[in-house]
Amino acid sequence: MRKTLLRTLLSFVAALSVSSSAIAQEHKNRLFHTPEFVEPPGFAVGMNIGLTDLWGDIGTKSSIDHYNNEKYWNSPKFMGGLYVRYTPHPALGLRLGVNYGTLYSSDNFNLTKAKKAGSIEDDAYQRYLRNLNVKTNVWEGNLLFEINPYRIGNLEGKLAKKHFQPYALLGIGGFHFRPKAEFTDLSSGRKQWIDVSKLHLEGEGFNYPDAPKEYSLWQMNIPLGLGVRWDIGRQLGLGLEYMYRYTFTDYLDGVSDRYIDPALYDANLSPKDAATAKALADKSYLINKDTKHAPGELRGNKAVKDGYSTISLTFFYKVKSRKTPWWY
Repeated sequence: MRKTLLRTLLSFVAALSVSSSAIAQEHKNRLFHTPEFVEPPGFAVGMNIGLTDLWGDIGTKSSIDHYNNEKYWNSPKFMGGLYVRYTPHPALGLRLGVNYGTLYSSDNFNLTKAKKAGSIEDDAYQRYLRNLNVKTNVWEGNLLFEINPYRIGNLEGKLAKKHFQPYALLGIGGFHFRPKAEFTDLSSGRKQWIDVSKLHLEGEGFNYPDAPKEYSLWQMNIPLGLGVRWDIGRQLGLGLEYMYRYTFTDYLDGVSDRYIDPALYDANLSPKDAATAKALADKSYLINKDTKHAPGELRGNKAVKDGYSTISLTFFYKVKSRKTPWWY
């Protein structure tokens, strides 16, 4: 009996030793041979912040000229926000977010190129002479689909398992804006930003033939974007993304079509607002006091809608899920 008990005890100790050795080896393998990463399904919360750009009638004609001038870099504007992200599959993410930021553009961005113009008819010179600028604060909300192409279909693939992933964004959004132009009091030299949506600078909603319709400050947009992301372990993500918003308005910068007869301001606005509208509708006199645009001359290009974009850093935290996905 005692021999049987002793043999049983020795067998148990031997088995425990083998088991402990196996567990230690497995731990060592996990420690020094971390498995490659594929994102599990679940929720995440994130934030983003970055530079904003307004693409409308005011400013430069080309994006190269837009970025290639010191006037732009002297006053960069930003947008940031928060979002909730859900990934039902590593190849697809859904993001619901809100953002707030400032858009800005100025015809003064054309100064350097205007100085090199060979003729006053040159586009850069005419834009500089127009001398319009705009600043608008934007609140936006959006629902975005995030597509990770390397993780579509084959999750066993080498590229699918990398921490670094490119992705594409497509969605729908809505935003509120309020364009403002810089007003200069010539008597005091004082400058201030004036809400131009209330001044109807191009006659929007005025009572005269062929007057443009009054525009809404609430609009829809279609966001499109590209990004790259680094998955830092199982729960953190860091990315860089560019996103452009197609809009359905040409008044994001308060400029769309033509100059109107200044007498229409007197007929439709209070005396104070009419005087301000006359000063803001045509600001070429601040560049050349002899320049004045006649009613009907082009002020903008109504054939092309405005848009805006962001170049942002993103960061998100993935909430741990208790479920083990089938691809692990």
